[in-house]
Amino acid sequence: EEGERVLCFHGPLLYEARCHKVNTEGEVDLYLIHYNGWSQKWDEWIPETRILKFNDTNLKKQSELIKHHKKTQNRGKNKKLKLIDNVESEDAFSAKVCIQIELPSQLKLAVLDDWDLITQQRHLLKLPASVPVSVVLDEFRLYSHSVNKTTDINRDHVLEGLLGYFSRLLGMQLLYQFERAQYADIMEEHKGVSVCDLYGAEHLLRLFTRIGELLAFTELDNNAISVLQKYIHELLSFIELHRGKYLCSENYYVATPDYLRRVLLN
Repeated sequence: EEGERVLCFHGPLLYEARCHKVNTEGEVDLYLIHYNGWSQKWDEWIPETRILKFNDTNLKKQSELIKHHKKTQNRGKNKKLKLIDNVESEDAFSAKVCIQIELPSQLKLAVLDDWDLITQQRHLLKLPASVPVSVVLDEFRLYSHSVNKTTDINRDHVLEGLLGYFSRLLGMQLLYQFERAQYADIMEEHKGVSVCDLYGAEHLLRLFTRIGELLAFTELDNNAISVLQKYIHELLSFIELHRGKYLCSENYYVATPDYLRRVLLN
């Protein structure tokens, strides 16, 4: 019921919460939950299967889950890494160029927050993005030109390549499962429009968490790798400097009950 004090599953644990709204339209009843002591941005619509009554029995269950979770974490820390059987030969592995793309600390946090908001809190990003990837890269190009006072062909080639990678990989590798229905909707609504003009910096950062392993399989020499790393790191520093514009929390919203039903029923 609205206003009722409850316990809710969030991942493997139970948290104290309060039910703010109930939506009984459609096949699955959904409840808007606010977690006690948490910011409103963590509010989410969830099904009844994640909700328990607030009583002594379930409080005991909450305590048992916390203890079990702590034991599991401690066991995980003591496990030794296992070797994989069918690994590449040393020569084949050494022949690949290792490409390291290190995200600045604030952008690492942004990637983690993005993962949590989408996969755990059932939020979505507003689309089309207020500042899409194509604009982010154009603004970086202008910024770089104003600083260096010269036209840089290598930089422009790198940015064009990033646009190409982003266009090809977004639908296949840069979306969380929860976003796929939204992707289908936005591509249907904006037929013929590049994803670079629809998605923003949040998804661009996801590309940079994977681009090192992807480029390791290309035929780039050491000089090309150095140039690529140089401009990607400059771009990441630029995004970090302007993260208030490109990565603001207002870009997210709580998924609607109708959207949640579509995802849950698929």
